[in-house]
Amino acid sequence: MTTRQGVAAVGAVLLLALTGCGPRAAGPSADGDKHPRSTTQAAPTAGDVNERALPAAGRAALQYTLAARSWTASSYRAHYREQLALSTGSLRRALQQAPPTREQLAGYRADDASLEATALSATSLLDSPTQARYRLVLDERSVAAGQTVQEHATYLIELHHRGGHWLVSAFTVQP
Repeated sequence: MTTRQGVAAVGAVLLLALTGCGPRAAGPSADGDKHPRSTTQAAPTAGDVNERALPAAGRAALQYTLAARSWTASSYRAHYREQLALSTGSLRRALQQAPPTREQLAGYRADDASLEATALSATSLLDSPTQARYRLVLDERSVAAGQTVQEHATYLIELHHRGGHWLVSAFTVQP
């Protein structure tokens, strides 16, 4: 790997670690309920979200978020496939257009890159039979080329209920 490829790989890892991925939602879905409920779930005191306590939409949001924000060079492709399986609409199309490349994975391996995320809180912002919106706060630790960055990051996850499953339609990092 050339120095330029190494710098590009480190930059890509840091970009992934700090900004999130996927297109930003333009707003709530037009096919949603006219009177959706909005509820808030308190963060567990232990600092880790209890997946079993979440409703189905919350579990799907958590599963997608952890697939997107926790990976190693060897697990990156599997996490990408999991994101595809859990997504729909323009988010799924964007993911399909940017699959991991051999060069990207080789760069992650060469830099011993990884991203580890732990969910600290999950808040339901919208809960209706056809759509849901969650805010998840993660503790993230990214490593690349011997450098470690640890921070809390907040993500908005929009979901739609389709074919009996909750699927993520938007995944956005909050500033």
